[in-house]
This record gives sequence, structure tokens and C-alpha cells, in this order.
Amino acid sequence: MAAPEHSLRYIPGSSALHRTYPLTKVGWLLVVATGLFIYRSPLSGAVVLGSVLILTLLVARVPFKAIISSSSVIFGVGIILTIFHLFADPGRPVLHIGPLAVTEGGLAEGPIYFFRLSTVVLASFLLIWTTDIRDLMVSIARAGVPYRYAYAVFLSLRFLPMIQREVDAVRDAHSIRGMAAKTSLAHRFQLWRRYVFTVLINGLRKAEATATALDSRAFGAYPTRTYIKAVEFHPGGLILPAGFLVLTGVLIYLERSALG
Repeated sequence: MAAPEHSLRYIPGSSALHRTYPLTKVGWLLVVATGLFIYRSPLSGAVVLGSVLILTLLVARVPFKAIISSSSVIFGVGIILTIFHLFADPGRPVLHIGPLAVTEGGLAEGPIYFFRLSTVVLASFLLIWTTDIRDLMVSIARAGVPYRYAYAVFLSLRFLPMIQREVDAVRDAHSIRGMAAKTSLAHRFQLWRRYVFTVLINGLRKAEATATALDSRAFGAYPTRTYIKAVEFHPGGLILPAGFLVLTGVLIYLERSALG
């Protein structure tokens, strides 16, 4: 069976979030991330995570299956980090699991790290799902960044799903040959070595082809360049970062009031 298409790709749509200026969404992401690193209560993180989920499903109208297919990335690292803090943070032990002990400090800090990391990853995915990377490149160039650097951002985001497809192709080839059925640790290590080698070689080939194409089109020969597709800023898009900025302020105020 072919692996599902990787979720790090733009999902075309006509929602309000798709029409929002790319740099406005980048500013919104910064507001969300900054607030998450200020909150000291897991409840605040849960509220923001729920808000981003509602924004993803109802406003951006991203298919639910896209979130499900990305759930291992969105929530997986957060869960691992939470488990680490449960046992690593100092405090009075409340539960013993073999030689390890869950501490009071871990129970207090672990969920905070889960919501912090998972929400930032989900918000970053939402930015990718609703932003054409060409529009992002143009908006960065119009913000005063030299278009050579803006195009570097474009290439980085463009190659991410391509790299994942390379890994999926290698995995499918191994599955067809029955090699993926072996589950020993040594065998899995050998598989990942092949993944890295294949991705590295194909990445170098694509980089060389891209460099040749840029050189043949005299990319960088002029201080400015024109763009076929216009990307316009609409003040109404500022509602998105402003709304989350207000939400951040309210949550911080409620946290301080509860502590006071």
C-alpha cells in the first residue's frame, strides 16, 4: 500500500484563513508561541490548543483526516516530552513505576510542556496548510527582505514534502520486497541508513538541478524582480493575530488573578 501523502503541504482552499496575508499569519504564529511560553497553567495551554483546533476545522476548513494523519507529529513529541518531565522534574514522589518515580513537579510541569509543544506544532502546520509558499515568498520580499533570501525560504518549504515522498517511496519498496516485515532493532537501523542515503543522494541531485535552473534564468542578476501573481494585504486579516493577542492577555490575567 502506498504511504499517505505527507501533511507538510499547502491545501488549496477559499477560506478566510487562506486569503489572509501570509506575514499576518506568521505574526499570529508568533503571538501563539509567545503566549504559550508565558502561561504557567496547563488549562491556558488547553484553551489555546482548542482555539487553534477550532480555527483549523471551522475557519480554515482543513480536512479532519489531515489532522489525524499528522497527529503523530503534532502530539507525539509533546507526549514524549511530557513523560520525560513526569519523571525528571524535582518534587515529592507520588507514584513509583519500577525504579522511576512520578513527582509532583512532573505532574505540574508535564502537561504544560505537552500543550506548549503540541499547540505550536499544530499552529505551524496550519500556517503551511493555508499558505501558498509562493505567496509567502512574495510577501517576505515585499517586506524588504532581499528576494534571494525569500526564495531560500520558498525552496526549504518546497523540498520538505518532496523529501518525505522519497522516504515513503523507499519504505514502499522495502514493503514490497518483504524487508519491512523484520522488526529487529539492527534491521530497522539498516533501513534508516538506506533512507538517509537515498534522501541525501536525491536531495543533492535536486539541488544541482535547481541551481542549474536558477543560473540559466539569471536569478540574482538584478536587484529586484517581478512576480506574476499579486499578493495583497487586507487589514481585515489583522483580526486573527489581534484576537489571539486578546486571548493571550485574558489568560495571563486570569492566571495572575488565580495566583494572587
